[in-house]
Amino acid sequence: MNNQKHYAAAISAFAIWGFFSLPLRALKGFGAGEILYFRILFSAIILVLVILIARKTRLKADLSLFKSLTKNQKLQIIGITLAGGALLVANWLTFIYVINAINIKTASFSYFICPVITAVLGNYFLKEKLTSLQWTAVGFCLVSCILMGLNSTLELGYSIIIAVSYALYLVSQRKNVGFDRMTTLLAQILFAFFILNIFYSNLITSVPTSLNFYLIVVLIAGLFTVTPLFLNLFALNKINSTTVGILLYINPLMNFTLAILVFGETITALQAIGYVIILVALVLFNYPNLKKIRSMVTA
Repeated sequence: MNNQKHYAAAISAFAIWGFFSLPLRALKGFGAGEILYFRILFSAIILVLVILIARKTRLKADLSLFKSLTKNQKLQIIGITLAGGALLVANWLTFIYVINAINIKTASFSYFICPVITAVLGNYFLKEKLTSLQWTAVGFCLVSCILMGLNSTLELGYSIIIAVSYALYLVSQRKNVGFDRMTTLLAQILFAFFILNIFYSNLITSVPTSLNFYLIVVLIAGLFTVTPLFLNLFALNKINSTTVGILLYINPLMNFTLAILVFGETITALQAIGYVIILVALVLFNYPNLKKIRSMVTA
């Protein structure tokens, strides 16, 4: 069966995220809390409309499934879902702040190391085994982080916060199975919005009045939040998660390219060595998956 449309969907999703720094930088004059608050608000509105219009059947199925669970199962699902919402708040808030207040290459580095950190956490919490080659890649990743830390402890700290928060989100959600991902995301977005309202006075000093701000945030919610998710869901119908995991690196590669070519960010010799080492680590870590993809392509 021809899966070109599904590959195109996966590539498009990560390419869209790769351009995410552009609209965020257009809002550099606004606080990260303001951007996140309205991003989540508009994302929630869009998701509610999409689910009610296009995925009402899946929503009903999810509600029926939830009702059929035992009390302990319900509590576990609620806990995992709400934890996911809290982790998204931490991840998105830090990412937005880093893009606009630190630099783009720091945000980019965080998503280079995120899959490796996810695998290590999966090994610890979910007992998912890593091969000796993958553990070697983890060692290379650690060396890369040390070099980045020697260059800037602050930048490394923010990279680790972004990477670990998203890695914890991915690991926690692996147990959140059986429900439609869109329904789960909506629940998490709504809980994230609840959290942001608790800390509203700390996040927002004054409500933005610029029409341009709201137009860009709606664009972020629609094009850079909901649309890539739809594309990923479509891609996963025909493409295995291994292939999608490899394509994920399109995002940080594009962010890094934009940081250098568009925003004029520079890297030191120490950082350059660190990036080379992390690329070697990623090749080693994903070598078994790369072999699988190659065999599928040549088959």
